[in-house]
Amino acid sequence: MSGVDPVQGQGEAADRTLYLVDGTSNIYRAFHAIRQLSKSDGFPTNAVFGFTSMLRKLMKTFAPEYLAVAFDVAGPTFRHEMYREYKANRAETPDDLIVQIPWVKKVCTVLNATIVELQGFEADDLIGTLAHKARRARFEVIVVASDKDLLQLVGEGIRVFNPVSERLLDGAGVEEKFGAKPEQVPDILALEGDSSDNIPGVPGIGGKGARQLIQRFGTLEGVLSGAAEVERKSYREGLLQHAESARLSLRLATLRLDAPIPFDPETFRLQPVDPAAARRLFRELEFAALEREFAAPVRAPAGRCEIVDRPERLGKVVEKLRKAATVGLQVERDQAEPMRAEPLGLALAGEDGEAYYVPIVATGAGSARCIDRNVVMSLAAPLLRDESVRRAGHDVKSDLVLLRSHGYDVGGFNFDSMLAAYLLNSARRDHSIEAVASEAAGIDLPTLESLRGAGAGRVPLEGVDLERRAEFAGSRLAAVMTVRRRQLADLERDGLLSLLTDMELPLTGILAEMERRGVGIDAPFLQQLSAGWQTDLERLTGVIHDLAGREFNLNSPKQLAEILFNTLELQPGRRTRKTRSLSTGAEVLEELASSHELPRRLLEYRSLQKLKSTYVDALPKLINPRTGRVHTSFNQAVAATGRLSSSDPNLQNIPIRSELGRQIRRAFVPAPGHTLLSADYSQIELRVLAHLCRDPDLIDAFAKGEDIHRRTAAELFGVMPGLVTGDMRRRAKAVNFGIIYGMGPQRLARDQGVTIKEATGFIKRYFERFPLVKSYVDDTIADAEQHGCVRTLFGRIRYFPEIHGADRNARQQAIRAAVNTTIQGTAADLIKKAMVVLADRLGASRLGSAVVLQVHDELVLEVPLGEEAQTALLVSRVMEEAHPLSVPLTVDLRSGVNWLDMSPLAHSKD
Repeated sequence: MSGVDPVQGQGEAADRTLYLVDGTSNIYRAFHAIRQLSKSDGFPTNAVFGFTSMLRKLMKTFAPEYLAVAFDVAGPTFRHEMYREYKANRAETPDDLIVQIPWVKKVCTVLNATIVELQGFEADDLIGTLAHKARRARFEVIVVASDKDLLQLVGEGIRVFNPVSERLLDGAGVEEKFGAKPEQVPDILALEGDSSDNIPGVPGIGGKGARQLIQRFGTLEGVLSGAAEVERKSYREGLLQHAESARLSLRLATLRLDAPIPFDPETFRLQPVDPAAARRLFRELEFAALEREFAAPVRAPAGRCEIVDRPERLGKVVEKLRKAATVGLQVERDQAEPMRAEPLGLALAGEDGEAYYVPIVATGAGSARCIDRNVVMSLAAPLLRDESVRRAGHDVKSDLVLLRSHGYDVGGFNFDSMLAAYLLNSARRDHSIEAVASEAAGIDLPTLESLRGAGAGRVPLEGVDLERRAEFAGSRLAAVMTVRRRQLADLERDGLLSLLTDMELPLTGILAEMERRGVGIDAPFLQQLSAGWQTDLERLTGVIHDLAGREFNLNSPKQLAEILFNTLELQPGRRTRKTRSLSTGAEVLEELASSHELPRRLLEYRSLQKLKSTYVDALPKLINPRTGRVHTSFNQAVAATGRLSSSDPNLQNIPIRSELGRQIRRAFVPAPGHTLLSADYSQIELRVLAHLCRDPDLIDAFAKGEDIHRRTAAELFGVMPGLVTGDMRRRAKAVNFGIIYGMGPQRLARDQGVTIKEATGFIKRYFERFPLVKSYVDDTIADAEQHGCVRTLFGRIRYFPEIHGADRNARQQAIRAAVNTTIQGTAADLIKKAMVVLADRLGASRLGSAVVLQVHDELVLEVPLGEEAQTALLVSRVMEEAHPLSVPLTVDLRSGVNWLDMSPLAHSKD
């Protein structure tokens, strides 16, 4: 090692430890280890996230007092002066990585990790120099790197921590891992070379041979001196002919320990992190977990939060707030699921910054400084029910569900900051009040974790000090009132205000009632079905074992891969990139199923097992003991297209196309004395497409009530409609819907079992027969590329920032999604509008029918016996008249004793 005096003080005990992180190497490793991670605007963040995760884990695991991160600097180094071809073969650094490097350095800065870099020197040389200077200053040193080059630094007081294997290597560890002593690492690299850095080494000598030679002769010079004694001809001739190349390689592989960089221990001392700065950075990067990690301490809102613990004081507060133009309202609860939660407190806020917190105790219980729940709801009734009071909150649906489930009458809300944020940018992943308050008004709010703690130390909310609970709830509600004004202005500016006031907020009350009502489940039927399916799974297991010739764990990818690719010697068409082992995923099994029965049976097993665990076994456990029904959550602020989604459990994903999936629907039953009514829009997305593109042939087909897939097949195949075969219609249907979802010829070919040439021909003929569809697709893509967003027929907006990004795959996905959003998003708006009108009409008609499920284009109602005909007529009229289009909207109506066994109530089109 060049140019450094022997390290002084190595025999003395060190009392401090310096951690030296190879920043450049860890950035590259993170970039290639994590794929397709980006912000909502398309900016790549995979390298930043991987590096940050490594650094935070290091800080948590070792709690270093001194730390530095070394980076390469762009441009030539002293090694390029020695050897012009140094690193000449290295590929250009990807653009998606280059743009992330400044952000990695911002992370280091905000975490107070000192950055070390110097023109003309690599990060490894800086680490080596600092490591030896630190030893002279009686520091222990731990180098954080996964590259083998840095193993040469290991010695007394210097170790290397590999963040990948999480091994801390001393001299013995290096010998075990690398097969040589640390000081011999450069000699080995000089012989074997390094293709990454374009270090030439000695032709014909690889890593194994290099280790053997160094173990025998000790050093590179020893190997060169004894070259004539080497028995293997290729080694001997290589050493004799390329001795100077080996010596050059040694100089290139040896780290410099004399870089002109000062060592001041206090420069590297880790200072406490500024939580606000960390939150701002991680919020900007959209690293939600890291943002929560630096959550703000619970603090009072801009005004003050008064604890209202006496009924007479609550009465006065209510009277005061009734005079306010808008009142903020939020219910604090003991758990997230509103149908199972108990209210713990009521937060109230006015428009002038004041906030109030009313601690609640369940009826009949006693607790100091808490007011009986019924007393609270009675006194607060004017704020909860009066139509003259304008109410605001965040995620107000959950409050409506909770209060109504306990029997309290609550009116609708006039503002929801979560829905406002969603409408303003549905592409954002996080619409929590913390994210919304930060983005809209720069307000840092405490998280629930900061109040309750995390992990094993988490305490129930009711166990938190009352003052802290009040400050927590008050600050959040005050933030809602603060961001409300700005969001209203933004909604008005973007033409979205009517969507909030006329569609999303009215829908909130409807969804809350659907969630509160729930849906009936036939638990005994599911238990019987589960037992039968378990028998089928055991039978399939036996069949698969027989086909394999031995027993193995069907759920073990490793054991399955052994059976498929070694025992049966099946040949798949792809390999997984992560493990470089043969994949046993569904795509590979489907490919193999054409050549062997075992993968076919395994796919059958997996499908049955998934349905059994996801629905048949899970649904009975989700029955609410108080209501005897299952209560899903309908989410308004999740799907970027504007569609509703369902969760806990997801009742929109219950399969309908397979016989097994259809059996699950039989378990959904009405309350006694009722029947189920299904009202399903017929081909609504194709009708929306016809309206948007104004293609006369599509409009004519729908106007005449023709089978659109048969009509399309006749056009594509050039035959009369009466001569269209089932296969022709199936392929035309695939093209019809493929256009909506941006399907290309490769996907169409795979799905339909045709060649890419045939699929390309289908799509080409389709656009020739329906040229205005092609024009609409092209115009929508051009609009998205120009403006970075698209709108639905009703003005709902979706942004596509990734459409201008460097990632080609992300751009193509954005283009496909842009076309789909205008169609699917419009269809979603249509059924939302129909739901709002239907709720009003059902209420006015005094019918006892109620919507219990929404599955995208379908509404499922629970209808009292005797009201079927009147309800069916009302529902069909409302849905078909939801909004005037250039094609008629039609609804298929079915009714029955469960969701599967339903009979048509009117003529239905396929």
